[in-house]
Amino acid sequence: MTDDPELIPLGCWEIDVPFILQRTPGRTDLDAPFLGLNYGLPDLQLTADIPIEVMSKDHDRPAAGVGDFLFGVKWRFFNDENSQLQLGFSPQLLVPTGNRARGLGEGQPAFVLPFLVEKSWANWTLYGNVGYWWQTAAETRNYVYAGAVLEREINERLTLGAELFGNFPQEQSGGSDVGFNIGGALKVTKHLNLLFSGGRDIVGDTKAMAYIGLQLLTK
Repeated sequence: MTDDPELIPLGCWEIDVPFILQRTPGRTDLDAPFLGLNYGLPDLQLTADIPIEVMSKDHDRPAAGVGDFLFGVKWRFFNDENSQLQLGFSPQLLVPTGNRARGLGEGQPAFVLPFLVEKSWANWTLYGNVGYWWQTAAETRNYVYAGAVLEREINERLTLGAELFGNFPQEQSGGSDVGFNIGGALKVTKHLNLLFSGGRDIVGDTKAMAYIGLQLLTK
């Protein structure tokens, strides 16, 4: 859920193909799969997220199709190698490509403006973001969200971490959310990683969330 200001190498493609599950009372949402594309430029990273969604309400037929696309750019405007501190900004645009009538999208554009920070020392890394979602769909509201992740490099192949995140109400009749995830990354080969996490809300309606996927790097 939480992004960091670190950029992929110049001229490198990062391709993420995860399956993402979220269970709330009476409803199950699955990105099956979710395609994330990232490309490295000098001090910048171009991003595009393309989900294939499956939405199932209890006692009803599931709906499947393309969800809303998310396009953005990540700008790392500060990177001090001595202090191992990085700062970034990552504006993004949500394009309503999903079918709102079938529960597969928002139906209207939205914008997200997050600020990112990361600090590393020894085998530890702490990163977090604070952002603002500007939504235009009916019954939604603009909201602030935040998240933080603490990771430790166990060895050359395995990194484990824990995440705490939350947001103010996203809908007019909704409430705030606070949740956690525990997960990590396993280096399978030089260019291939296995990513995994799982968690749930502490405050809010999400009873379970899970993420497992592959990450391909061309450099």
